[in-house]
Amino acid sequence: QKPSASVLLTLHAGRTLDRAQVAGIVHLVASSVPEMNPKAVSVVDDAGSLLSAPADAQAQGADTQKLQYTQQIEQLYTRRIMDMLEPLVGRNNVKAQVSADVDFSLVESTSEEHKPNQSPDTSAVRSQQTVEDGSPGAAQPNGVPGAVTNQPPATGTAPINGAAAPVGVAAQGGTDKPGSMRRESVVNYEVDKTVKVVRESSGQIKRLSAAVVINHRTTTDKNGKETTVAIPAAQLEQMTALVRETIGFSQVRGDSVNVVNAPFNVEKTSEVAEPAWWQQAENQEFLRGLAWPLGMVGLGLLVLMGMVRPGLKLLKTPVVRSQTEVQPLNAMLNEAPERPGLPMPSNEPTPETQRLTDAKRLALENPMAVANIVKGWVNGESPA
Repeated sequence: QKPSASVLLTLHAGRTLDRAQVAGIVHLVASSVPEMNPKAVSVVDDAGSLLSAPADAQAQGADTQKLQYTQQIEQLYTRRIMDMLEPLVGRNNVKAQVSADVDFSLVESTSEEHKPNQSPDTSAVRSQQTVEDGSPGAAQPNGVPGAVTNQPPATGTAPINGAAAPVGVAAQGGTDKPGSMRRESVVNYEVDKTVKVVRESSGQIKRLSAAVVINHRTTTDKNGKETTVAIPAAQLEQMTALVRETIGFSQVRGDSVNVVNAPFNVEKTSEVAEPAWWQQAENQEFLRGLAWPLGMVGLGLLVLMGMVRPGLKLLKTPVVRSQTEVQPLNAMLNEAPERPGLPMPSNEPTPETQRLTDAKRLALENPMAVANIVKGWVNGESPA
């Protein structure tokens, strides 16, 4: 059977974990057990909420991020409206809500543009080709047709130092036919082209709708009576303009702003008497924690005041001599007067010393009983 794990987290009041922290806990548990898949680890808080991501976490995570992004935008614009209007109408006298329509689609477009034909002087020549073709003219027979004209021409003889015949003049007095010439020229120019690729980022705001409610103004007359008065229309229009400028109102985008002035319904709540400090649960728990230390301190003071202090007073009391011990005056005048001997110290303990010794022995042998006795004294209970 494949291993799996379940983790229960107890969070402090008001504390939450983000997705990165939960993923860290899941991977920590999965890495501590061999061949455990992170998908087999479930993390739940003490309230029963599932913190670990399910199998289709990618789609749900994307939807959650989109929702959080939309809420952040709405809270941002709402906070801007509140910061703008609260100094004018007072705190707790304005309520605002903003609804944002956000487009998360990713659009990519490609366009190709061609400029119109330019003059040859300003255009760039890619290639140029020129073709010329021609043939010289041929001699044509002339004169009266006859036997001489039908005979082939004789071999021409040219003088060695004679002038050359002009081009195109027949040797036998005939006329020349003009030659044909052909010329072709091909010029290729560069064509201007612009290719533009546009990628629109997701999260574009398509439309904003803001709804603002402002409380009536409260005025107090000379007698101290409070009355509510509606805000003038001109001032309400100015506040509407402020709200439009605050959220970046765009009519082309289709934004809408609605500011309404209406009295707020304030519910009167009865005041609940706050319990005394010694009745509060936190203070009672604190006092219970101090019961044992205070009991030990009280026991020490009791031993000190009830047993040790009387013993010290007894030691400081002067010894009173009896009349029999007083010697007559003449005995003091004798050269060798008889001096009475001092009594030997007694080893028998006094009642106060005996009680102090018993209390010390009881505190050492059974401290719990002594603590209960002191706690009873502090609470005012009579000893058993």
